[in-house]
Amino acid sequence: MTSFHVRHDFSPIFARNALLLLRMADAPSEEAFLEQARARDLDIGRRQSVTKVFASLRDLGLIETTPAGQRGQVRLTNLGKQLADVAVHDKLMFAEMIHLRYWWLWQPAKEKEYFAWSYQTVATILWEESPVTIDSDRLVNMVLAAAEQHFGISGISFSTSSVSGILHWLRVLSPPCIVGKIFRRRPTCPPEALVIALGGIAAAREHPAGIPLRLDAATREQACRVTLLAEEAIDEVVQQAEETLGVIRRSGDGGETVLIRELLMPELIPRMKYR
Repeated sequence: MTSFHVRHDFSPIFARNALLLLRMADAPSEEAFLEQARARDLDIGRRQSVTKVFASLRDLGLIETTPAGQRGQVRLTNLGKQLADVAVHDKLMFAEMIHLRYWWLWQPAKEKEYFAWSYQTVATILWEESPVTIDSDRLVNMVLAAAEQHFGISGISFSTSSVSGILHWLRVLSPPCIVGKIFRRRPTCPPEALVIALGGIAAAREHPAGIPLRLDAATREQACRVTLLAEEAIDEVVQQAEETLGVIRRSGDGGETVLIRELLMPELIPRMKYR
């Protein structure tokens, strides 16, 4: 059965613990990793097994197992190293990057990472219905119905535990989109997140590098969906990106455009076509 499940074992604190520890050195095995985590009194070291945490890290392309010559050794991928570097300095930005990775990992043309489709679907439902009280059972039923409609698959592996796995990451975004049981669109977001979202939109459209992207109504809405941002807040965040990240915004007869002069973490988005 195709899995649409988002593992609830993969929490922000366990993910950050794992990447920081693997940043220090490759792990000869999962058992050796746990020993190292316990020796440093990390939260992840209190688990009996890290198999599910490592499975999610592999699914997201953040760790890999070395060839048979070094059997069982676990190490960070290039993207994993980049996110581990972020985790060292800014755990809030780290959570933002994981959210964006989940969002952009789903590729309709390949139809592989169905768990990422589930993540994107739940986040989209909440954004569209905002403000809304989170009802996990209702979200499960909506995802089941959407999967049957889009893929012709009934009885997918998606449950309230899957919803919990998604909410882990939505709850730690800052500024928050979830307070208590209520989801609301965010009043702002880190400019880095918006720039990555715009880069993903450009990549999905196979928009040429170095060419300004039209900041039309469709682009604005999609960028807000990805970042869970209130639509009326996007102009302020674009301005922050102009001031801190070198984004160039122009207005003309054809409307507004934005030019991203320097891509942020291009490996985060699988469809990235830029050179």
